[in-house]
Amino acid sequence: MVQGAPGNYRIGEKILMELETLLSELGVQKLHIVSGKKAWNAVRPYLPDEIVKRASANSTFIEGHCTLQTVEDIANQLSLNAVDAVIGIGGGTALDIAKASAAKAGIKSILIPSIASTCAAWTPLSVFYDEKGTFTHYTEFPLANTLVLIEPLIIAKSPIHYLKAGIGDTLAKFYEADALIESFYKNMEFPVWLKVSQFSAAICRDVLLKDSKAALESTSTGTVSDELVRVIEAIIMTGGMVGGFGGKAGRVAGAHSIHNGLTEAKEVKRFLHGELVAYGILVQLALEEKEDELLKLMGYYLEWGLPISLTNLAIDPKDHVLLTRIIKKALLPQESIHFMDTKITEESVLTAMQKIEQLHYS
Repeated sequence: MVQGAPGNYRIGEKILMELETLLSELGVQKLHIVSGKKAWNAVRPYLPDEIVKRASANSTFIEGHCTLQTVEDIANQLSLNAVDAVIGIGGGTALDIAKASAAKAGIKSILIPSIASTCAAWTPLSVFYDEKGTFTHYTEFPLANTLVLIEPLIIAKSPIHYLKAGIGDTLAKFYEADALIESFYKNMEFPVWLKVSQFSAAICRDVLLKDSKAALESTSTGTVSDELVRVIEAIIMTGGMVGGFGGKAGRVAGAHSIHNGLTEAKEVKRFLHGELVAYGILVQLALEEKEDELLKLMGYYLEWGLPISLTNLAIDPKDHVLLTRIIKKALLPQESIHFMDTKITEESVLTAMQKIEQLHYS
């Protein structure tokens, strides 16, 4: 099933001031906002006064993770109050909760990212965790998101480590899709929808390798540049199109499984999803024995400030008890790392991690 894009997408200066008109065109009369408090404070100055007034009595400020219970509670509230649409404001957690709650309640989803750390605003999919923050599963929804609005200045003024995480998570779109296609479509002519996914993945890689340095510089000064806008769109729009068109062949492979395994370690709790995925890309490339690409990416990571070793993630590479726990979780039977056309074992993953440590210090 192809879900290439939301129903509507807009990006640009002062685009949020058009929200009332856009809601009217969508027939939305009663809305409910789902947001973190920091994200709400960052976005509120860019919203029409009427939306801010309506939000005062129709908001849920979230804390913690996207859990099944949180979604259940909000969806019940939406249904009880006969809400027409959820407006999700924030990063991946808030947007995932908003999407899942809207899907469960059967209403529209309007998404306003305050950071560019994932493609959550684009993709009709939510990632779930338990109360402790350990990954449990993700769920795809049958309908695309209704409306996505991006004000670049909000993202330019957001903390820079969120953009770094977005770069890491989006780079994985190319490397994981490449591994999946090698596995699923070996010696086969690709269908057109998969070619669109593959082309989108290549755009992600090419834009990020070319423009990320300048985009990070823009964010460090809180200013909008052409490079920053291109990186934002690569992360949110093109990143979302990889899975939207490619389906299972454009989703996750080794890098995200390594991320999931890393969530077993309390040491990584201060790191963002995309930072862990960025390290996961390196492990995947080591497993695929693509050392030239691995070394190239490590060079970019050093320039951007992404982790290139377990040490960078505050994990002792000699703590074999912890590494065993991480690897066992990364290799659970349901994990996407097993989709790769490579025999994966606990020993091969440990060897890949050790190789990265060696390259880091060589």
